[in-house]
Amino acid sequence: MLNYLQHTHSQQRANLRDHSGLSQANTKQRIICNSIEQAKGKTKAMHAVIFAGGTVRSGKAVTESIAKAELVLACDSGALSALRYGCTPAIVVGDFDSLTMPLSELEARGCRIVRVPAEKNETDSELAIQVALEQGATLITLLGALGGARIDHTLANILLLAGFASVPIRIVDGPSCCWLLRGPGRTTVQGQPGDLLSLLPLTAEASGVCTSELYYPLFDETLYFGNPRGMSNVLQKEQAEISLQSGLLFVSHTSLEELKEQEAGHEGI
Repeated sequence: MLNYLQHTHSQQRANLRDHSGLSQANTKQRIICNSIEQAKGKTKAMHAVIFAGGTVRSGKAVTESIAKAELVLACDSGALSALRYGCTPAIVVGDFDSLTMPLSELEARGCRIVRVPAEKNETDSELAIQVALEQGATLITLLGALGGARIDHTLANILLLAGFASVPIRIVDGPSCCWLLRGPGRTTVQGQPGDLLSLLPLTAEASGVCTSELYYPLFDETLYFGNPRGMSNVLQKEQAEISLQSGLLFVSHTSLEELKEQEAGHEGI
């Protein structure tokens, strides 16, 4: 499983209010979720898994994330993906424009429904992250964040990694795991020799990039937005290190073994 930079953060606290009157002007609106109560003054690590509305591709990291989840949420039709993976989400968030299952069935399973207006400033994924933070999540994994029917949703989910600095968020998709490195900072990648690692800036520049144990080493280099120079580097050992002085760097680690297995499976179809 991948190890990456854990950011020190202060747990967000807010007064929860009824979601029926959500303000569309406030892009960081609070949503009522009383299904899980936190003990006051208690700080505890909590791994939250959010099933977004895209395709969830199976993989070891997906299985491990679900197994270690202490809180499961779903966005709209992501509830169906959660159920297919044997998870009953504690909270389902969305405007429910794509969910084909009656909400009453989810409620009968014990799901807390947080219905939001279709006309809003936030995506369902963003609102689900806010709900997870309200419940005390200290690590968030997004499943089904990529590969949906709309590429703009995929891009929006990737950009959400930059929108929440208080807690580490990662996207797991089949053989790949993605997260954000903020400068100044460093991250460690655990994998196998031959695994693929891509480094893509989400700011105009990502400067002071240094790497170790990669086939194409970087020494105090600057990567530029729009120039995919950092694509498809290769792990030389089981552990690689990346450090960054300034900017935002999107890190994507892909297991070569799992990638080949998936490609072989597609060839057999």
